[in-house]
Amino acid sequence: MEEQTQYRTTSSARLRFVLNGQTRDLALPVEVPLADLLPAILAQFGAETIEQGAEHEGWIVQRIGEAALDGDRTLLQLSAVDGESLHLRPRAEQLAAIDYDDLVDGLAEQVREHPGALTPARVGWMFRLGAVAVLLVAWWLVQADAPVGAQVLLSAGLSVVLLAAAALVARGAAKPVPAVILAGASAGFATVSGYYLILLLDPSATAMTGGTGAAAGALLALLAGVMVVADGAAVFAGAILCTVVLLVTGLIGSVTPASPGQACAIGLVISLILMLFIPTTAFRLSGLSLPMLPTGAEELHEDIDAVSHKVVVDRGAATFGYSTALHVGGGAAQVVLLPMLDSGADGWHLTFALVVSLLLVLRSRHPSGMIQRWAVLAPAALVVLLVAAWLGLARPVESRFVIVVPLVLVAGLLLLGGERLPGRRFRPYWGRAVEIFELLTAIAVLPILLQVLGVYSVMRHLAG
Repeated sequence: MEEQTQYRTTSSARLRFVLNGQTRDLALPVEVPLADLLPAILAQFGAETIEQGAEHEGWIVQRIGEAALDGDRTLLQLSAVDGESLHLRPRAEQLAAIDYDDLVDGLAEQVREHPGALTPARVGWMFRLGAVAVLLVAWWLVQADAPVGAQVLLSAGLSVVLLAAAALVARGAAKPVPAVILAGASAGFATVSGYYLILLLDPSATAMTGGTGAAAGALLALLAGVMVVADGAAVFAGAILCTVVLLVTGLIGSVTPASPGQACAIGLVISLILMLFIPTTAFRLSGLSLPMLPTGAEELHEDIDAVSHKVVVDRGAATFGYSTALHVGGGAAQVVLLPMLDSGADGWHLTFALVVSLLLVLRSRHPSGMIQRWAVLAPAALVVLLVAAWLGLARPVESRFVIVVPLVLVAGLLLLGGERLPGRRFRPYWGRAVEIFELLTAIAVLPILLQVLGVYSVMRHLAG
């Protein structure tokens, strides 16, 4: 017999259910999914009512004039109020929508309820995006032709001022979103300051060394930002991950004999390793901790401490936010490093970039969030498109169709996959095959990395 899920709740709502002219007034918990309550509701109308559901596609709960209620959501999420009447209907015989007797009023309601309608919150984001655009122009103008010392002083001063403004807005006005924008702008100006500070100290510094200084400046500003704007910790966590990967890559390219392409290859491997720990890191950053496993028979008989519903919901949302930010941060670092790797001196750099891209595509099936999956796929897609463009431009015009035709076919396959694959479940052995292929691809990264770093050549020279 199927085990029933048990819930512990302290709040309820009194609702009236209507079925075939019969009504029942019931007090129901508001924190339990509607689908779990439906068997108990139908039982109030007789046992035969539940059996009738097998004759059609089951029962649904519906408000008059609205679509069927989502059974996976709770009554609280469905905005159910005391005294409200809900109708039980067969799934194939849902109540039709109420016709409008006023065309203008009906159109006005549709415009107001349209997903793209302008709301006060969206107006606020229009102003915020305008502020971001203005700050980007100011950031670009700071880098205009000017003495290096003046650029360092101006950008560093603006970074400090913006960071102080972010602290005032976050602590004084309790406005986290504008504070995060100001702190992000502070990190941007700190990047410019760090880059030009390296040029001030050493005018002949390489681009890799300058990038290291820029990453160091950004990291300092981000660490200060997360301390003054605690509400934006998830955003700063992703930015810090991106900056750390770029900083380590820059240090490798600056203080070792490695070329920029080799340093980027090492940085990519570091990012791949760090992204393996994103789920556990996001879980811990959200403030949750797993209970210890029982170590003896006596502990198995102890009662399990219940966790507050609000704590689980809030911390779960925080975990998802941290995971999204960390995936975006890691993906942003890879977007910077992979194109630089493509410009390597030989074909092994290109091979390494393609293998890393394949590994990212295989890993993209793990994240459950849309932005998280895009963050994993974007670097891989960028490399493939850049390689295709490079191969096409390298060929004569009359033979360029050799690259263009496969690209068109791939686009057609992607469109076909968009129609056939979403929501489809594959056989378990296909999933296992992909897991093995992912493992083999990850293993293949190491020997190709050693070839990119020239380890094999050094070993051959040592062997004589």
